[in-house]
Amino acid sequence: MKNQVKELQKLKGIGGIISQRLVEASYDTIAKVAAAEEKGLERIAGMNPQKLRSIVTQARKMTGEAEKNQHTWTKSKCDM
Repeated sequence: MKNQVKELQKLKGIGGIISQRLVEASYDTIAKVAAAEEKGLERIAGMNPQKLRSIVTQARKMTGEAEKNQHTWTKSKCDM
């Protein structure tokens, strides 16, 4: 649980309390936050709409970058 809280704190605007609340609400990874619906995250105390959008955007960007880095193919191979 401690590692999950630390992982979520990589998102700007997420501190110890909010990360703990996210973990308790089953949003225990950045990927889960990225995939979350706003209505689910709105129920977490301390999440205002502006902060919520920022956090989800950051999480989606981080998971997108991680996904791109896992691919072994390159654009030139796909064009062949």
